[in-house]
Amino acid sequence: MKKLKIGFVGCGSMGQLAHIANYAILPDVELVALADLRQETAREVAKRYRIHNVYNNHKELLEKADIDAVVAIMHFGLHYSVIPDILKKGKHCLTEKPIAVKASTAKSLNKIAIKNKLIYQIGCMKRCDPASRIMKEKIQEWKTNNKYGHLKYLRVSMPPGNWTFQIESPLNMNDRVDSLNFRYEETPDWMDQETRKKYISFVNYYIHQVNMIRYILGENYKVTYADPTGILMIARSDSGITIALEMNTYRVRDEWHEFYTACFEKGKISLSLPAPMARQHSGKLEYYKNGKNGAIYEAPVIPPKWSMLEQARLFVEAVQGKTPCISPTGDAIKDLEIAEDFIRLLCE
Repeated sequence: MKKLKIGFVGCGSMGQLAHIANYAILPDVELVALADLRQETAREVAKRYRIHNVYNNHKELLEKADIDAVVAIMHFGLHYSVIPDILKKGKHCLTEKPIAVKASTAKSLNKIAIKNKLIYQIGCMKRCDPASRIMKEKIQEWKTNNKYGHLKYLRVSMPPGNWTFQIESPLNMNDRVDSLNFRYEETPDWMDQETRKKYISFVNYYIHQVNMIRYILGENYKVTYADPTGILMIARSDSGITIALEMNTYRVRDEWHEFYTACFEKGKISLSLPAPMARQHSGKLEYYKNGKNGAIYEAPVIPPKWSMLEQARLFVEAVQGKTPCISPTGDAIKDLEIAEDFIRLLCE
Protein backbone atom coordinates (compact mmCIF):
# COMPACT_ATOMS: atom_id res chain seq x y z
CA MET A 1 0.00 0.00 0.00
CA LYS A 2 1.31 3.45 -0.89
CA LYS A 3 2.15 5.90 1.86
CA LEU A 4 -0.55 8.25 3.12
CA LYS A 5 0.34 11.84 2.21
CA ILE A 6 -0.43 14.20 5.09
CA GLY A 7 -0.47 17.96 5.35
CA PHE A 8 -0.43 19.81 8.68
CA VAL A 9 -2.20 23.03 9.57
CA GLY A 10 -0.75 24.53 12.73
CA CYS A 11 2.63 23.87 14.36
CA GLY A 12 2.25 25.19 17.87
CA SER A 13 3.16 23.21 20.96
CA MET A 14 0.53 20.47 20.50
CA GLY A 15 0.92 20.53 16.73
CA GLN A 16 4.61 19.72 17.00
CA LEU A 17 4.95 17.46 20.03
CA ALA A 18 1.66 15.55 20.05
CA HIS A 19 1.04 15.28 16.31
CA ILE A 20 3.78 16.06 13.76
CA ALA A 21 6.44 14.21 15.79
CA ASN A 22 4.23 11.12 15.96
CA TYR A 23 3.26 10.98 12.28
CA ALA A 24 6.95 11.42 11.42
CA ILE A 25 7.77 7.98 12.87
CA LEU A 26 4.88 6.05 11.33
CA PRO A 27 6.21 3.87 8.50
CA ASP A 28 3.28 4.24 6.07
CA VAL A 29 3.05 8.05 6.22
CA GLU A 30 4.67 10.79 4.16
CA LEU A 31 4.80 14.29 5.64
CA VAL A 32 4.17 16.49 2.61
CA ALA A 33 3.21 20.01 3.69
CA LEU A 34 2.86 22.41 6.61
CA ALA A 35 0.85 25.64 6.89
CA ASP A 36 1.15 28.13 9.72
CA LEU A 37 0.74 31.89 10.01
CA ARG A 38 4.12 32.05 11.78
CA GLN A 39 6.32 31.44 8.76
CA GLU A 40 9.74 31.51 10.46
CA THR A 41 8.67 28.93 13.05
CA ALA A 42 6.98 26.85 10.35
CA ARG A 43 10.18 26.70 8.29
CA GLU A 44 12.21 25.51 11.29
CA VAL A 45 9.61 22.85 12.16
CA ALA A 46 9.60 21.73 8.52
CA LYS A 47 13.37 21.35 8.57
CA ARG A 48 13.28 19.23 11.73
CA TYR A 49 10.69 16.81 10.33
CA ARG A 50 11.78 16.94 6.68
CA ILE A 51 8.59 18.54 5.40
CA HIS A 52 9.45 20.02 2.01
CA ASN A 53 6.51 22.38 1.45
CA VAL A 54 5.61 25.29 3.73
CA TYR A 55 2.59 27.50 3.11
CA ASN A 56 1.19 30.71 4.58
CA ASN A 57 -2.25 29.30 5.42
CA HIS A 58 -4.53 26.30 5.01
CA LYS A 59 -6.12 27.60 1.82
CA GLU A 60 -2.77 27.83 0.06
CA LEU A 61 -1.87 24.34 1.29
CA LEU A 62 -5.15 22.90 -0.01
CA GLU A 63 -4.65 24.51 -3.42
CA LYS A 64 -1.01 23.54 -3.96
CA ALA A 65 -0.11 20.44 -1.93
CA ASP A 66 -0.60 16.86 -3.14
CA ILE A 67 -2.09 15.33 0.01
CA ASP A 68 -4.62 12.71 1.11
CA ALA A 69 -5.37 14.00 4.61
CA VAL A 70 -4.92 17.01 6.87
CA VAL A 71 -4.06 17.10 10.57
CA ALA A 72 -5.29 20.53 11.66
CA ILE A 73 -4.22 21.52 15.17
CA MET A 74 -5.50 24.87 16.38
CA HIS A 75 -7.86 26.33 18.97
CA PHE A 76 -11.24 24.65 18.56
CA GLY A 77 -12.88 28.04 18.15
CA LEU A 78 -11.21 28.26 14.73
CA HIS A 79 -12.55 24.92 13.45
CA TYR A 80 -15.68 26.81 12.43
CA SER A 81 -13.66 28.88 9.92
CA VAL A 82 -11.05 26.36 8.75
CA ILE A 83 -12.36 22.78 8.74
CA PRO A 84 -15.18 23.23 6.17
CA ASP A 85 -12.54 24.24 3.59
CA ILE A 86 -10.56 21.05 4.27
CA LEU A 87 -13.59 18.76 4.07
CA LYS A 88 -15.06 20.41 0.98
CA LYS A 89 -11.69 19.91 -0.71
CA GLY A 90 -12.18 16.17 -0.18
CA LYS A 91 -9.43 15.66 2.40
CA HIS A 92 -9.68 13.35 5.38
CA CYS A 93 -9.13 15.28 8.59
CA LEU A 94 -8.10 15.04 12.24
CA THR A 95 -8.52 17.89 14.70
CA GLU A 96 -8.12 18.27 18.43
CA LYS A 97 -11.12 18.10 20.71
CA PRO A 98 -13.79 19.39 20.83
CA ILE A 99 -14.99 19.36 17.24
CA ALA A 100 -16.40 22.89 17.56
CA VAL A 101 -17.80 25.36 20.08
CA LYS A 102 -21.49 24.60 19.47
CA ALA A 103 -23.30 21.32 18.86
CA SER A 104 -25.07 22.90 15.89
CA THR A 105 -21.71 23.61 14.24
CA ALA A 106 -20.59 20.06 14.96
CA LYS A 107 -23.66 18.77 13.12
CA SER A 108 -22.87 20.87 10.05
CA LEU A 109 -19.26 19.62 9.97
CA ASN A 110 -20.49 16.06 10.31
CA LYS A 111 -22.82 16.54 7.32
CA ILE A 112 -19.98 17.80 5.14
CA ALA A 113 -17.76 14.84 6.10
CA ILE A 114 -20.55 12.33 5.39
CA LYS A 115 -21.46 13.98 2.09
CA ASN A 116 -17.85 13.74 0.90
CA LYS A 117 -17.38 10.20 2.34
CA LEU A 118 -14.45 11.32 4.51
CA ILE A 119 -12.87 10.20 7.76
CA TYR A 120 -13.01 13.09 10.21
CA GLN A 121 -11.48 11.92 13.48
CA ILE A 122 -11.64 14.02 16.64
CA GLY A 123 -8.61 14.04 18.93
CA CYS A 124 -10.15 12.13 21.84
CA MET A 125 -6.87 10.34 22.41
CA LYS A 126 -7.92 8.82 25.74
CA ARG A 127 -9.99 6.34 23.73
CA CYS A 128 -6.78 5.31 22.01
CA ASP A 129 -4.99 4.27 25.21
CA PRO A 130 -4.73 0.43 25.21
CA ALA A 131 -6.10 0.29 28.76
CA SER A 132 -9.19 2.28 27.77
CA ARG A 133 -9.93 -0.11 24.93
CA ILE A 134 -9.50 -3.13 27.20
CA MET A 135 -11.78 -1.57 29.84
CA LYS A 136 -14.48 -1.01 27.22
CA GLU A 137 -14.24 -4.66 26.13
CA LYS A 138 -14.22 -5.94 29.73
CA ILE A 139 -17.29 -3.89 30.68
CA GLN A 140 -19.19 -5.31 27.72
CA GLU A 141 -18.04 -8.83 28.62
CA TRP A 142 -19.22 -8.49 32.23
CA LYS A 143 -22.53 -6.95 31.13
CA THR A 144 -23.11 -9.82 28.71
CA ASN A 145 -22.27 -12.78 30.95
CA ASN A 146 -23.76 -11.16 34.10
CA LYS A 147 -21.21 -13.07 36.21
CA TYR A 148 -20.69 -10.09 38.49
CA GLY A 149 -24.22 -8.74 38.41
CA HIS A 150 -25.55 -5.57 36.88
CA LEU A 151 -23.45 -2.50 36.17
CA LYS A 152 -24.82 0.07 38.60
CA TYR A 153 -22.44 3.01 38.74
CA LEU A 154 -19.62 4.71 36.84
CA ARG A 155 -17.43 7.13 38.75
CA VAL A 156 -15.02 9.44 36.92
CA SER A 157 -12.61 11.69 38.80
CA MET A 158 -10.06 14.11 37.35
CA PRO A 159 -8.76 17.13 39.23
CA PRO A 160 -6.43 19.62 37.51
CA GLY A 161 -2.87 18.27 37.40
CA ASN A 162 0.44 18.25 35.56
CA TRP A 163 -0.78 17.24 32.10
CA THR A 164 2.42 18.20 30.23
CA PHE A 165 4.54 15.74 32.25
CA GLN A 166 7.86 17.57 31.72
CA ILE A 167 7.78 17.21 27.93
CA GLU A 168 10.35 19.31 26.05
CA SER A 169 9.57 22.77 24.71
CA PRO A 170 8.50 23.10 21.05
CA LEU A 171 10.41 25.05 18.43
CA ASN A 172 9.47 28.71 18.62
CA MET A 173 11.18 31.48 16.67
CA ASN A 174 9.11 34.12 18.50
CA ASP A 175 7.63 35.38 15.25
CA ARG A 176 4.23 36.87 15.92
CA VAL A 177 0.99 37.00 14.01
CA ASP A 178 -0.47 40.50 14.07
CA SER A 179 -4.00 39.44 13.21
CA LEU A 180 -6.07 36.45 12.15
CA ASN A 181 -8.17 36.46 9.02
CA PHE A 182 -10.48 33.85 10.54
CA ARG A 183 -13.39 34.32 12.92
CA TYR A 184 -13.60 32.50 16.22
CA GLU A 185 -16.90 30.71 16.65
CA GLU A 186 -19.32 32.25 19.13
CA THR A 187 -20.90 30.33 22.00
CA PRO A 188 -24.68 29.63 21.96
CA ASP A 189 -26.79 32.81 21.98
CA TRP A 190 -28.41 32.07 25.35
CA MET A 191 -25.07 32.32 27.19
CA ASP A 192 -24.04 35.57 28.87
CA GLN A 193 -20.38 36.52 29.32
CA GLU A 194 -19.91 34.70 32.63
CA THR A 195 -21.66 31.59 31.31
CA ARG A 196 -19.45 31.63 28.21
CA LYS A 197 -16.34 31.50 30.39
CA LYS A 198 -17.66 28.50 32.31
CA TYR A 199 -18.67 26.73 29.11
CA ILE A 200 -15.38 27.26 27.28
CA SER A 201 -13.44 26.13 30.35
CA PHE A 202 -15.56 22.99 30.65
CA VAL A 203 -15.34 21.92 27.00
CA ASN A 204 -11.62 22.71 26.85
CA TYR A 205 -10.75 20.58 29.89
CA TYR A 206 -13.49 18.05 30.63
CA ILE A 207 -14.82 17.19 27.18
CA HIS A 208 -12.38 14.25 27.23
CA GLN A 209 -14.20 12.69 30.18
CA VAL A 210 -17.61 13.49 28.72
CA ASN A 211 -16.48 11.55 25.65
CA MET A 212 -14.84 8.68 27.54
CA ILE A 213 -17.99 7.98 29.55
CA ARG A 214 -19.93 7.16 26.39
CA TYR A 215 -17.01 5.21 24.94
CA ILE A 216 -16.39 2.82 27.82
CA LEU A 217 -20.09 2.31 28.60
CA GLY A 218 -21.01 1.79 24.95
CA GLU A 219 -24.23 3.79 25.32
CA ASN A 220 -25.57 7.33 25.44
CA TYR A 221 -26.45 9.26 28.58
CA LYS A 222 -28.11 12.47 29.74
CA VAL A 223 -27.17 15.00 32.41
CA THR A 224 -29.59 14.99 35.34
CA TYR A 225 -27.85 17.27 37.86
CA ALA A 226 -25.16 19.95 37.97
CA ASP A 227 -23.72 20.82 41.36
CA PRO A 228 -23.90 24.63 41.79
CA THR A 229 -20.16 24.79 42.52
CA GLY A 230 -19.34 23.08 39.22
CA ILE A 231 -17.50 20.27 40.99
CA LEU A 232 -19.93 17.47 40.19
CA MET A 233 -21.99 16.36 37.20
CA ILE A 234 -24.52 13.55 37.61
CA ALA A 235 -25.95 11.69 34.62
CA ARG A 236 -27.90 8.57 33.76
CA SER A 237 -27.26 6.25 30.83
CA ASP A 238 -29.90 4.87 28.49
CA SER A 239 -29.87 1.57 30.40
CA GLY A 240 -30.13 3.29 33.80
CA ILE A 241 -26.50 3.38 34.95
CA THR A 242 -25.77 6.26 37.34
CA ILE A 243 -22.75 8.34 36.32
CA ALA A 244 -20.73 10.81 38.38
CA LEU A 245 -18.06 13.12 36.95
CA GLU A 246 -15.98 14.78 39.68
CA MET A 247 -14.09 17.91 38.62
CA ASN A 248 -11.68 20.26 40.36
CA THR A 249 -12.12 18.53 43.72
CA TYR A 250 -8.44 19.12 44.53
CA ARG A 251 -5.30 20.14 42.67
CA VAL A 252 -2.30 17.94 41.82
CA ARG A 253 1.11 19.57 41.50
CA ASP A 254 3.57 16.96 40.24
CA GLU A 255 1.29 14.11 39.14
CA TRP A 256 -1.76 13.36 37.03
CA HIS A 257 -4.85 11.81 38.63
CA GLU A 258 -7.53 10.48 36.31
CA PHE A 259 -9.67 7.57 37.45
CA TYR A 260 -12.62 5.60 36.02
CA THR A 261 -14.42 3.02 38.15
CA ALA A 262 -17.19 0.83 36.75
CA CYS A 263 -19.07 -0.69 39.70
CA PHE A 264 -20.95 -3.95 39.26
CA GLU A 265 -22.96 -5.69 42.00
CA LYS A 266 -20.17 -8.18 42.70
CA GLY A 267 -17.08 -6.53 41.29
CA LYS A 268 -15.52 -3.45 39.76
CA ILE A 269 -13.22 -2.46 36.91
CA SER A 270 -10.84 0.40 37.67
CA LEU A 271 -8.82 2.44 35.16
CA SER A 272 -6.09 4.97 35.87
CA LEU A 273 -4.90 7.02 32.89
CA PRO A 274 -1.49 8.75 32.61
CA ALA A 275 -0.86 12.42 31.88
CA PRO A 276 -1.77 13.25 28.26
CA MET A 277 1.82 14.12 27.30
CA ALA A 278 3.49 11.24 29.16
CA ARG A 279 5.24 9.24 26.44
CA GLN A 280 5.57 5.46 26.69
CA HIS A 281 2.89 5.30 29.36
CA SER A 282 -0.34 3.37 29.11
CA GLY A 283 -3.23 3.32 31.54
CA LYS A 284 -3.43 0.80 34.37
CA LEU A 285 -6.32 -1.59 34.92
CA GLU A 286 -7.45 -3.48 37.99
CA TYR A 287 -10.35 -5.92 38.36
CA TYR A 288 -12.02 -6.74 41.65
CA LYS A 289 -14.01 -9.99 41.52
CA ASN A 290 -16.25 -11.23 44.33
CA GLY A 291 -16.82 -14.97 43.78
CA LYS A 292 -18.08 -18.05 45.63
CA ASN A 293 -14.61 -18.95 46.89
CA GLY A 294 -13.63 -15.45 47.98
CA ALA A 295 -12.60 -12.17 46.38
CA ILE A 296 -9.57 -11.52 44.19
CA TYR A 297 -7.83 -8.63 42.50
CA GLU A 298 -6.36 -8.94 39.00
CA ALA A 299 -4.14 -6.45 37.16
CA PRO A 300 -3.33 -7.19 33.50
CA VAL A 301 0.05 -6.14 32.14
CA ILE A 302 -0.50 -3.54 29.40
CA PRO A 303 2.30 -2.65 26.93
CA PRO A 304 3.50 0.96 27.31
CA LYS A 305 2.01 2.86 24.39
CA TRP A 306 1.48 6.62 24.25
CA SER A 307 -2.15 7.43 23.48
CA MET A 308 -1.13 10.34 21.21
CA LEU A 309 0.97 8.04 19.02
CA GLU A 310 -1.79 5.43 19.04
CA GLN A 311 -4.23 8.13 17.95
CA ALA A 312 -2.06 8.97 14.94
CA ARG A 313 -1.71 5.30 14.01
CA LEU A 314 -5.45 4.68 14.28
CA PHE A 315 -6.25 7.73 12.14
CA VAL A 316 -3.95 6.48 9.39
CA GLU A 317 -5.51 3.01 9.57
CA ALA A 318 -9.02 4.49 9.42
CA VAL A 319 -8.17 6.51 6.31
CA GLN A 320 -6.63 3.40 4.74
CA GLY A 321 -9.83 1.48 5.47
CA LYS A 322 -8.18 -0.98 7.83
CA THR A 323 -10.17 -0.05 10.94
CA PRO A 324 -13.27 2.04 11.78
CA CYS A 325 -12.68 5.58 13.02
CA ILE A 326 -12.24 5.31 16.81
CA SER A 327 -13.49 8.83 17.53
CA PRO A 328 -16.02 9.87 14.86
CA THR A 329 -17.86 13.15 14.52
CA GLY A 330 -21.17 11.61 15.60
CA ASP A 331 -19.83 11.14 19.10
CA ALA A 332 -18.33 14.63 19.07
CA ILE A 333 -21.78 16.11 18.47
CA LYS A 334 -23.13 14.31 21.54
CA ASP A 335 -20.21 15.59 23.62
CA LEU A 336 -21.17 19.20 22.96
CA GLU A 337 -24.86 18.49 23.58
CA ILE A 338 -23.90 17.10 27.00
CA ALA A 339 -21.69 20.13 27.66
CA GLU A 340 -24.43 22.59 26.76
CA ASP A 341 -26.95 20.71 28.94
CA PHE A 342 -24.54 20.68 31.89
CA ILE A 343 -23.83 24.42 31.71
CA ARG A 344 -27.53 25.16 31.29
CA LEU A 345 -28.32 23.20 34.47
CA LEU A 346 -25.37 24.81 36.25
CA CYS A 347 -26.73 28.28 35.48
CA GLU A 348 -30.24 27.35 36.58
